[in-house]
Amino acid sequence: LDAGGRRVAWMRQPGNLGFVGNMNAAFAATAPADVVILNSDCVVAEGWFEGLRDAALSDQTIATATALTNNGTLLSVPHRNDPRPALPQDISLDEAARRVRERSLRLRPRLPTAVGHCVYTRRDALELVGGFDTAFAPAYGEEVDWSQRCLLHGLQHVAADDVLVLHQGHASLGVEGERNPLQDAHDKIVESRYPHYLPATHDAKVETRSPLARALGVASRALRDPRVTIDGRCLGRSFTGTQVHALEVISALHRTGRVRLRVLLPAEPGEHALGILRGLDGVELLDAAALPADGKGSEAPDPDDVVHRTWQLTDPLELRALMRLGSRLVITHQDLIAYRNPGYHAGGRDFLRYRQVTEEALAAADRVLFFSEHAARDAQAEELVTPERTRVVLIGVDHHVTGLAPEPQRPGGTEALDDAPFLLCIGTDFRHKNRGFALRVLEALRARHDWPGRLVLAGAPIVHGSSAGDEAAWLTAHPELEDRVVVLPAIGEAQKAWLYERCAAVLYPSTYEGFGLIPFEAADAGKPCLFAHRTSVAELLPPDAATIVAWDPAATADRAIAVLEDPERAAALVQAVRAAGERYTWDATARELLEAYDETLRLPASPTGRVLDDELLIDARYWALRTRMGDTAMALVDPDGGLLPDDAQRALARLAKGGATRGPLVGALRGLHRLANRGRE
Repeated sequence: LDAGGRRVAWMRQPGNLGFVGNMNAAFAATAPADVVILNSDCVVAEGWFEGLRDAALSDQTIATATALTNNGTLLSVPHRNDPRPALPQDISLDEAARRVRERSLRLRPRLPTAVGHCVYTRRDALELVGGFDTAFAPAYGEEVDWSQRCLLHGLQHVAADDVLVLHQGHASLGVEGERNPLQDAHDKIVESRYPHYLPATHDAKVETRSPLARALGVASRALRDPRVTIDGRCLGRSFTGTQVHALEVISALHRTGRVRLRVLLPAEPGEHALGILRGLDGVELLDAAALPADGKGSEAPDPDDVVHRTWQLTDPLELRALMRLGSRLVITHQDLIAYRNPGYHAGGRDFLRYRQVTEEALAAADRVLFFSEHAARDAQAEELVTPERTRVVLIGVDHHVTGLAPEPQRPGGTEALDDAPFLLCIGTDFRHKNRGFALRVLEALRARHDWPGRLVLAGAPIVHGSSAGDEAAWLTAHPELEDRVVVLPAIGEAQKAWLYERCAAVLYPSTYEGFGLIPFEAADAGKPCLFAHRTSVAELLPPDAATIVAWDPAATADRAIAVLEDPERAAALVQAVRAAGERYTWDATARELLEAYDETLRLPASPTGRVLDDELLIDARYWALRTRMGDTAMALVDPDGGLLPDDAQRALARLAKGGATRGPLVGALRGLHRLANRGRE
């Protein structure tokens, strides 16, 4: 009897039978009991046997259950597929095993084979397929062969994902620390008998969205911090709310000290963003241009637990690359403005393409985050996301690394602002920013209240969906106000700080926002913001702080004049926004994100994401080819209404290929083009 009062039998063979022979003898001697195979170089912790047995008996078709370990090929944790001789130095086996047991989801993921360090083997499987094949004596490959025989008889092998044992590894049959030649010989036998085995094992190792990957991820994160890649390819030279959000998220996550971060950068990152990132110790920077296009190969980085895109996707190839950088894809979708508005795209095809990419991205994402309940409900109404895959994570307004510049810088072209107060309308000239309404408010303020001030429209011009033409037409129709409006192009942070410091108030007439940072930026600068109580802003700020009456310029001017002429009223608005903003901190955002990541990793992967990869590659190749062809070529050969029929396309191609006909053909076409242009003059 042992110290616990249990009967222990010690078997010693008359000769060296090797591992295979000894195990077959043990199988016979212990019948009709189940058998646990435990290597001599393993150390177990509390609950190990009970966990193994529960896993093995969880289904009648299960032949074996194998424990997780630090050194167990495809069952290695916390370093997946990277066996190590020991656990992390800062944790004991008992503590590590407890953490794994408590966090485990008990998924019992299916395996292509039992892994021999610590395996519970059921008697009915032994009765069905027999013991180990002596062709593998004295060892190596015997458990793989036996496992494949079980699979071919309809049985299964599972991981006991709530059990962790310590395994030193390579403690027997080694040849002076080198790989035993016998192992290579036995591997060839396995490969010849079971050609499916190596591909199945490879897939089990590299699949990032399977139950096995999920179980290993949960166990690994019980022993280490989560690993997150942030897609920072938006961090170019321009600097808008999208860049503010990305940098503040990265900085806030870094401050938690509870996550290992890497950031994917564009080919030409902005110096301001790069300086911030380089100041965050331990954050790894990845050059997107240096990654392989298909996300594979020796140069491809290992996938992290989570890859997080902090703004909406526009390119299917980017989606495919992201899916290879993390076992789970999280997308922050700011709003549906571009999804709904065809005017924000080059044409109908581009609009439909954007909608398609949005639909694919949100379907592939394992979790979709929104800045507000309004934005989340909007996406659910379009059936782009389901409630169970949706989470609202409010962003912070207490900027730590992207706040207003300490030394404001005067923008060029602002000399006229020295002799009168001015309203500041800041942001790109997208139509939903509603800068035309700002002009009408200025007109009403002057007509109804004789307000002497000006209006500054500051923000980068955009290519598609700009309101610049409408603004110019309005000013042409109102020449008396032309000199009261100052239009500034893209401005830097120091110039924005100068405008905030000197304006009388900030005018924010946006019709739709996923969050809306401008009122909080204005309050931080001590200036009142005139906004409408609409969309997400209605969630964030009190209704009595709203000054704009949507979209009535006269009523708005009547409310605004009280703010512009009454310092106490202006101060009260500033204080109301500041009080509301106390709830929205970046540190709170980081805590919410860590919870969202953990929640996402514990859920099954999106089924769409598991099958979308090849489809995305085909789609991306099509759009890349179409872009290379250009609009002119597509106008000629587009199957949906091209200018040249098929027979004409073939004839043109033959003439262009011919050495004798190419020159005259090109010359004739150029001549016809010149004649056509003269005809238009």
